[in-house]
Amino acid sequence: MVGVSTDSQETAERFRRELDLPFAMVGDPSQEIVRAYGVRWPLVGWARRTTFVVGPDARVVVAYHSEMKPEEHAARACAVVARGPAA
Repeated sequence: MVGVSTDSQETAERFRRELDLPFAMVGDPSQEIVRAYGVRWPLVGWARRTTFVVGPDARVVVAYHSEMKPEEHAARACAVVARGPAA
């Protein structure tokens, strides 16, 4: 699991440490990753809060977007992963 933030790598890493997140954080200040996954708000340029489950074939299995219920991201992603590769 990897988290991506449009902040600098230093800020993303500090966020990971402060919250004791069990996954790596990648800083994406140039927004290359954000643009590649199509999660950039067009007018304001911020990244939308989106969780992707990517399969072993590098294809997106599911994408979940919610600005208001971030706690659901992990639960939904884990449910998809638990169902296995056919999910």
